Amino acid sequence: MIKNKSNGQFSAVVDDVKAAPFSDLQERLDAIQDSGMTALAIRNILFHKMLDMHAVPNDHYLRDEETPSRLDDPKLIEKLNELGFFRSKPSLQLH
Repeated sequence: MIKNKSNGQFSAVVDDVKAAPFSDLQERLDAIQDSGMTALAIRNILFHKMLDMHAVPNDHYLRDEETPSRLDDPKLIEKLNELGFFRSKPSLQLH
């Protein structure tokens, strides 16, 4: 009976053959959460990484604001762009 199993005992199931990196990432995230980090803390880290990718300075007021509930909200990117912050693109190196 499935009632006695905790949610932590189920592994991620990936149908796509090309999804091995996602499966690896899921395993890493599971290990991080198993070590005690909460989903809210992970979301906060991802928010600050997003700010890093948009070159928002460490002392900017956005870094002191509460982490948005939806990091995929287009309004968040619009706000960053309105403030003059754009996602930095990696430089392409030709060999």
